[in-house]
Amino acid sequence: MKIRVQVILTAVILVIMLQPVIKAESGSGPKLKFNSGTDYTKEKLKSDYNRAKRDHAARTGALLGASVDFKLGYGSTNPTVNTINYSGDVSTQSKGGFTFGTLLNISILNSITLTTGLDFINKKFDVGVPVSLDTLNPVDSVLDLANNYLNIPLNVTFGGMVSDKVGLSFTGGPYFGFLLNPSAEVSAYKDFDLGLNGVLTANYLLNPFMSILLGTEVQYGGLNNLISSGNVESAHTLNWNAFTGLRIGFDF
Repeated sequence: MKIRVQVILTAVILVIMLQPVIKAESGSGPKLKFNSGTDYTKEKLKSDYNRAKRDHAARTGALLGASVDFKLGYGSTNPTVNTINYSGDVSTQSKGGFTFGTLLNISILNSITLTTGLDFINKKFDVGVPVSLDTLNPVDSVLDLANNYLNIPLNVTFGGMVSDKVGLSFTGGPYFGFLLNPSAEVSAYKDFDLGLNGVLTANYLLNPFMSILLGTEVQYGGLNNLISSGNVESAHTLNWNAFTGLRIGFDF
């Protein structure tokens, strides 16, 4: 009986002695505190994105990197036709037409990029051919030309990323164009077009391997003189178009 009383008294004394410690512990904050303002999901995605971009750049710089551009645009063609027997130029009128193409960009050791592919372009315009020599009452025969070309560019590309998401590049060089719909309306009109083209392209990264494209292109055609006949001295075309599209990148 005495032992039981002693045990009870000892327990009561311990509770009384530990009570201030228990209150202090209950009133204190947690030892570890987390920053509730940090979005750990966003930080993880950003870390994974940067790692994928570094890995892609490292693999691309090792051997070859490549991307494919799918483009769709609209532009107009302004022709210039000079005659031999008549003073001045033949009257012309520019018209609009759609363009689309698939271009391959090959990056060598991440230092130089070559671009080629297939580029379909519609070069529409009207040509007023003089049929009367009367300068007071000239008469023109107007021909409506809708020339469809399949161009193969051989370009060199300069540029790169100007921020984490936006890139800017300039592509330029010669192109070889093949007329897909030869017309008998204009005699001696050539089926082959040799010209120069320049392309300014902005791309917005959706992820390290896919971008949205927005750009503009200028083509000067007829370096080989599109019309060669007894009455026509020279014929050239100037085409301007704007386009959008999608770029898909890969490496090997």
